[in-house]
Amino acid sequence: MDAEEGRKKERVNLADDPSSRAMVQMDLHLLPPKVRLEILSRLPITSLIHFKTTSHAGYDLIVDPRLPPMFRNRVSDSNPCLILFRNDSAATRGLYFVDSEGCSRRVRKMDPPQHSEDSNLVGSCNGLLCLSYPTIPYPTFTGSEATSDLLIYNPFVGDAVRVQPADNPFWSLVEVFGFGFHPRTGEFKVVRIVSYQKWNVDLALVGEFDEAFNDTVNEAMVQVFTVGTTEWRNKGASPPELGDFVISPPQALVEGSLHWVGVVGTGGFSYTFAIISFELADEVFEEIPHPPCQQLASRACSLSVLNGCLSAAGLVDTFDIWVMKQYRVKESWIKQFSFDPCFPGGWSSFLSRSPKVICALKNGEIILQDNDSSLVSYDPVENRFKTLQMSGLPEHFLAIPFLPSLFSAEASMNLQL
Repeated sequence: MDAEEGRKKERVNLADDPSSRAMVQMDLHLLPPKVRLEILSRLPITSLIHFKTTSHAGYDLIVDPRLPPMFRNRVSDSNPCLILFRNDSAATRGLYFVDSEGCSRRVRKMDPPQHSEDSNLVGSCNGLLCLSYPTIPYPTFTGSEATSDLLIYNPFVGDAVRVQPADNPFWSLVEVFGFGFHPRTGEFKVVRIVSYQKWNVDLALVGEFDEAFNDTVNEAMVQVFTVGTTEWRNKGASPPELGDFVISPPQALVEGSLHWVGVVGTGGFSYTFAIISFELADEVFEEIPHPPCQQLASRACSLSVLNGCLSAAGLVDTFDIWVMKQYRVKESWIKQFSFDPCFPGGWSSFLSRSPKVICALKNGEIILQDNDSSLVSYDPVENRFKTLQMSGLPEHFLAIPFLPSLFSAEASMNLQL
């Protein structure tokens, strides 16, 4: 081991030693406040939370109200972290965190304020997570009962804002949620699309169940909740492009709009696929110009966000990643990456299912999720894949990018971002 490697190893070991951390905290107190805050704002979120929870001195450092905005500005120029939602079984569901800025990509289990075997991860936005907790698995004939609790939660500050449940319109079949923020209004909103069977309630209430069942119609209704208010607002039926049995949550939040891959009928049994957005400020659905890619035509396509831009990716003969450089401008779509879906060492599971693009790193690499059990990085310069080895990785999971925040969930509602 040369001298430089020895120094690196020593630094890593010191960072893991509690007594050394205490010494660092005491030394920070001796520095001028401006210098101290500058140092703290550059630390990984996991180091900051460790300082906060292991000593009174560390707590005093982290709760300085000047630190959250400085940390937010630093995080915006850093690699996104990852939130992993374990979804392989009801008994083992849970949240995990991977810090992209630490010494190692170790997976850490998180402890949300509410636990449920049926919980789901709705999405993330501005350092907050939205979690749903179904409460009534079998709705009533009249649909007067609520179906899910919702929490908007900062996993590192530990606080949460509860969203009151919505009422069902009729006999609900399935509900999907979207969560986002619009910079123009400064509001966080939750969008709920509930697919249901509209029964003939009069027949059902008098016991004529067969007739009531034969007189049902599948519909999907949109509801919107502005965080900080007290009521869900009905926005009418969902657009026909999303179908009358909506089962997929939105895949990307860009420019204050949530995005789905939808279906557009062209007459008879003919149809094409399209990108459908829900604009959170004006609360309207719109069709977004799509790239000229074969993957979208066959719906072998998923949406994501790359460097702040809407991205569409999919696998047919090759795996192509398109990026919309100027939002809503059809001509701005470019095919940024295209590669054969094969990995070194004979691993080529991309051939069986289209992977999901998670995020882009500052060095230009792309993080992808293959099926629901592996994370892979793609280096476009070397045209090389690499499996990301992480200690504690769940067996099955959903991965989303995440920029951590030191603002509480309640304080985030009042920020002008």
